[in-house]
Amino acid sequence: MGFAATRDLDPTPPRPPAPIATPASVVRLVIDVEAAHLANPLVAASRLLASEAGALAHVDGDEGHFEVTVAVPDRSPEIVDQAEAWVRWAIHNAGIRGEIRRVH
Repeated sequence: MGFAATRDLDPTPPRPPAPIATPASVVRLVIDVEAAHLANPLVAASRLLASEAGALAHVDGDEGHFEVTVAVPDRSPEIVDQAEAWVRWAIHNAGIRGEIRRVH
């Protein structure tokens, strides 16, 4: 009944392993928000990423345009791609729609 919206969530991709040492790399994504299911998409994204990544993720910007930076423990393309997929999943499941582009 009250949980019907959970059917719309994408399956969670595997998270990159949490680094113990200084991160080897970062993934930066810029999000231009076109629509959001919640009043403040920046807060929604920040909370979801904080709950999933703790101190490994940082969100900065405003409700219409923000950047997500996530620490990655490894420079290998597979781990970096995995981290990017995970951030995209988090943004999508925070109810945010818009253009997401990677900053190199």
